[in-house]
Amino acid sequence: MRENSFLSDAQVNKIDHKVRDELSRVMESINPGVGSMIKDELRDPVDEANSNIQASHELRMKNRELFYYKKLNQTLDRIKKGTVGICKECDGEINFERIMARPTAEMCISCKEESEMAEKNNFFGRKSKSLGKTLDEISVR
Repeated sequence: MRENSFLSDAQVNKIDHKVRDELSRVMESINPGVGSMIKDELRDPVDEANSNIQASHELRMKNRELFYYKKLNQTLDRIKKGTVGICKECDGEINFERIMARPTAEMCISCKEESEMAEKNNFFGRKSKSLGKTLDEISVR
């Protein structure tokens, strides 16, 4: 039931293996434990500030990993549907090397460059790097 005529079965298997390896790695990074626990003892303001900065950084990294995890699962769905390697914009080929370098790639290089140029020139169309949504999409909530 594979629609993809751009990639061989061996290439699709390599992509599938890479995506599953990435999913395992991301799951380990998301769930290593609670991280640094705040002790009940009194701290000075500098220690408290450092702790807050570290907690904020850890939370941001976990959010990015969670977003990447969702994108990897979308790639697995495209593998199952037979559409991995097909650009979502032009239905053209996404180069195998590009997919191996970036398993979540949904667009060919040409369409991605065009999309980034359009996004760069439109403030409200820019997507959050960690949320993957535009400013309009975030404010609709």
